[in-house]
Amino acid sequence: MKYQKTLKDLIEFIENVCKKTKINNVVLGISGGIDSAVVAYLCKEAVQDKLFALLMPTKQSNKENLSDALMLCKKLNIKYQIIYIDDILQNFEKVIQNPTQLRIGNLAARVRMSLLYDYSALHNALVIGTSNKSELMLGYGTIYGDLACAFNPLATLYKSEVFELAKFMGVHENFIKKAPSADLWPNQSDEKDLGYKYEILDEVLKALENNQSLENFDENLKNLVLERVKNNAFKTKPPITLKNFDDLA
Repeated sequence: MKYQKTLKDLIEFIENVCKKTKINNVVLGISGGIDSAVVAYLCKEAVQDKLFALLMPTKQSNKENLSDALMLCKKLNIKYQIIYIDDILQNFEKVIQNPTQLRIGNLAARVRMSLLYDYSALHNALVIGTSNKSELMLGYGTIYGDLACAFNPLATLYKSEVFELAKFMGVHENFIKKAPSADLWPNQSDEKDLGYKYEILDEVLKALENNQSLENFDENLKNLVLERVKNNAFKTKPPITLKNFDDLA
């Protein structure tokens, strides 16, 4: 990856989206993870003081994530608001049937996106996404939750490339050394959920995207990636209508 060119292209992408939509304000959910940290750096370069951040932890969230998110906002001089979402989630838990950890996690992701879009409506701001290409291809995200956004600068970068770009940009090492996590429940780990590290998954995803043979990959790894890509493709496609029904696999 040509880091300087990639950085320039992504910053210009954000600038051009704002120009084309004639909306200069951008709102970003900062989680304390590497993806939102990289997007924060990009946005600060592109829109400067037109960026606003929402930090939306629960009381069970990793305290380091909130601390790092605050450090990032102060370092980049980003205006922000902290909103604890526990009360909202507790009201959901009262009315849903047989709540599970995964479904509560999905609700948390959708509550956060609801708050981002409410800010968007109030302040005429674009909601910027933070999902990388690996997450999008694997479907590792919540539909209408963290996968929702007006535009997404990381959609063309694999997770391993996000780490590389972060190092090049000088993102604080706290974000780079931290194990990837959506922080949807205590001690949650992306790579534990997926069963493999992102750099390994990315090798298969790159081969798949480039129509290369997968025969040299471990059978379990290959099957996991193929199954996830196929089963979760709907998450990044428009809703099914009469017109596109015949396009379903």
